[in-house]
Amino acid sequence: METWKKGKQLNNGQYIIESMSLRGGRGIAYKAMDTTRGKVVSVKTTPKVWQNPEIEKKIVQQGINIARCNHPSLVKVYPEVFQENDLVYMVMEYIEGDDLASFIDRHGKLSEKDALKLIAQIASAVNLLHQKRVLHQRLKPQNIILDRLSRDPIIVDYGLAIKLFAFENDKQKNAMTDSFSPPELGEEKAKIGAYTDIYSLAAILYVLLTGQLPTPSQFRQYKDLIPPQQLSPNLGDRTNQAILAGMSLDPQQRPKYIRDWLNLLPLEQLKENNPPSEQNLNSPSTANISLSPEQDFIIDDEQVIPLQGDNSPSPLNPLTANTPKIESFEFDSVVIQAKKKLFGLVGGIDKQIISKQNKFFVEYLGEGINLEMIFIPAGTFLMGSSNNDPEKEKDETPQYRVNIFPFYMSKYPITQAQWTIVSNFPKVNRHLKPNPSSFKGDNLPVERVSWHDAREFCLRLKGHTQRNYRLPTEAEWEYACRGGSHSLFSFGDMINPQVANYDSRVNTKKGEDKYDRKTTPVDSFSPNGFGLYDCHGNVWEWCEDHYTPSYINKAKDGSAFYSKLMNSPRVVRGGSWSLTGNYCRSAKRSSYAADSTYNFIGFRVACVLDG
Repeated sequence: METWKKGKQLNNGQYIIESMSLRGGRGIAYKAMDTTRGKVVSVKTTPKVWQNPEIEKKIVQQGINIARCNHPSLVKVYPEVFQENDLVYMVMEYIEGDDLASFIDRHGKLSEKDALKLIAQIASAVNLLHQKRVLHQRLKPQNIILDRLSRDPIIVDYGLAIKLFAFENDKQKNAMTDSFSPPELGEEKAKIGAYTDIYSLAAILYVLLTGQLPTPSQFRQYKDLIPPQQLSPNLGDRTNQAILAGMSLDPQQRPKYIRDWLNLLPLEQLKENNPPSEQNLNSPSTANISLSPEQDFIIDDEQVIPLQGDNSPSPLNPLTANTPKIESFEFDSVVIQAKKKLFGLVGGIDKQIISKQNKFFVEYLGEGINLEMIFIPAGTFLMGSSNNDPEKEKDETPQYRVNIFPFYMSKYPITQAQWTIVSNFPKVNRHLKPNPSSFKGDNLPVERVSWHDAREFCLRLKGHTQRNYRLPTEAEWEYACRGGSHSLFSFGDMINPQVANYDSRVNTKKGEDKYDRKTTPVDSFSPNGFGLYDCHGNVWEWCEDHYTPSYINKAKDGSAFYSKLMNSPRVVRGGSWSLTGNYCRSAKRSSYAADSTYNFIGFRVACVLDG
């Protein structure tokens, strides 16, 4: 692949190349001027080596998903992935500063406290990638920049986390001679995991504390790894042992998750709040290398661990362990309608893609599993079906106007992976089976859970997070399901196997039926107008309300309806894989006894944030 000269223009002149970047990483990177944003950016390129359009689409989409990982120690990736002349390129923020390798070369090793501060924030960023179910696999000091202004560490290369750069022929070329690569990266068909990145993090900490490169894993059968404490005698025992554990040649002997490795380190040292001395401020090995207060925390698998000794919120930073980080995201929803031919005949489906934006926060449950909560804005809507709706049923009337207050709802029906994690949280009222579902799969919706089980799940989640988790009310569910639409479904007035999982054997042409008679992964179809998935089909979803056969006595503020008869059935919404499309309408209602457990009933959760 030829290199680009200064002045070369890309994407119709939006990017003008200034120079090639000498920073390490996958592919070739260039410093460029973004004429649209009016700022310098980094443009990363790789040859296009795949031919399958479906693979290409998935790779590009993954690059965009990674771009939405928002962390102060991850370089910002703009959601732009382009192809020109058989090259694919991504656009990232350009960070001014020195990489860690250059800094150590010039100034020497760091103190234990300063090194722990740096590695804690770097590990926090890598942990967020793990929460997104991707591994970096190429962590090294050359890919970590100390920002020129803040002096915070920023990972400027995503390694193989973005599959865009994972298909290069020299993928494994330097893995075995790299001091930061674990042995499994040089093996054919090797099994990798979070422990793969832990090896690299431990090796980076080794360099920060000793100023020396560790022995590459390939050569350690001939030359033992020198313990870091031997090179830095003042190093504490816990840090020394944590590095050796993280750099074990046997992946099974390393900590399994970043949380486990961080627990080995003496991070309590960072709670000390001693004022820096003038000598420390002027010392080149410690100058300004500290985490700014608003970034001084680690997102752990199970909780937020403050690194400050004083846990009281700063006037400039109201962040607390019980305040989630609200982020924005972009997504595409769809609207479908029948394609009309001459004489009114139907000839296929027209699909319109609509770009949307919304807000969300992430609940970190542990062991790489998280729960994404989507913002549902306040609004007013007509609940139920109108009198002239041909699909309406009696219990969907009379249609009435409901006011909804803002809340958050889980992006997907609760998955089996999420259920398993939360089922191990402390019991509140009742026992939960860790694997109750008939159809097995981490990313499939949990089913065969009763209304009582779903309530217990919410209570355990509430106790773990100290946030107000509960089942959505029926009115909240329908409002969220509609996603701002007024049609029978959030995607229009018709349903098709391309947009939902339901029994599509009725009114589907032979050969077009995709009915699998089972649940499907929760991210199989497009989201609605709020960014929620699977509101139609897959599994019925429990709501808080008792069932009532009409809307005459329903509250207009969106609150739940409770019957005087406590054994009254509970409402379910959304239809399921086992029923026809009519049952998947936004207004459709049904009910089951609260202790029912079927392989077509699941649930999702709602949350109201304090303040």
